[in-house]
Amino acid sequence: MNTEYSNDGVVIQARSGSTRMPAKILLPFSGEKRIIDIVIENIKLKCPDKRIVLATTVNPADDVLEEVAALHGIDCFRGSEENVLSRFIGAAEKFGLRRIIRVCSDNPFLDTSSFNEMFKVQTDTGADYVCYAFPDGRPTIKSHLGLFAELATTEALKKAASLTDEKLYLEHVTIFLYTHPESFKIARIPLPDFLSARTDLRLTLDTPSDFKLLNELSERVKNETDGSLEALVNLVDANPEYGNIMKTNILQNEK
Repeated sequence: MNTEYSNDGVVIQARSGSTRMPAKILLPFSGEKRIIDIVIENIKLKCPDKRIVLATTVNPADDVLEEVAALHGIDCFRGSEENVLSRFIGAAEKFGLRRIIRVCSDNPFLDTSSFNEMFKVQTDTGADYVCYAFPDGRPTIKSHLGLFAELATTEALKKAASLTDEKLYLEHVTIFLYTHPESFKIARIPLPDFLSARTDLRLTLDTPSDFKLLNELSERVKNETDGSLEALVNLVDANPEYGNIMKTNILQNEK
């Protein structure tokens, strides 16, 4: 592994436990690869100069994820299962990270090519938190889109931890930042036009229904399109049944 890193990192939030679909990121997806493999490989491809850390829990059930990290030659940090904010801060401190891209491991279509844009925006603005956002300002993490990550500085995460001990904020890492703009500087990157109004898309994975649909979409995108996000959206729009399933799953899994 290249050990010449800056203070920038990509931290992947992952655990094998899940109420709705246990071990979902470890199931075969789009051929023989697992979702966690796809996410890690895509990050390594687009961010070869960034330290990548898989941040999982101390639960013995997540030993397998430490093995996944070793398999891919990336770092691993193990921390609290419930206090995910402290897990991210611990990962940042252990590996000397000043800026973090936070990745949710259940997003197989994550646009890793957008990560460098977030780092650039943070450099240009000095923001504590950077995200892609809908026209109303809502970060995409608060939707079902599943295509974009988010950036936070380590200092901002530490500040949030010092200001709250509410379960919501400890579990969801960045919510305190973007819901308290009086305390943090927020930078929002507008979504591309073909996504700016698409609150009807669900490309994140929580349930068996999501898994079945996203697995089929992945195969079709790979075999029938150029692999772009726009092609993915066009494929969904060309098949009304896909949209119907997504709308149902959005209603059943409101964020």
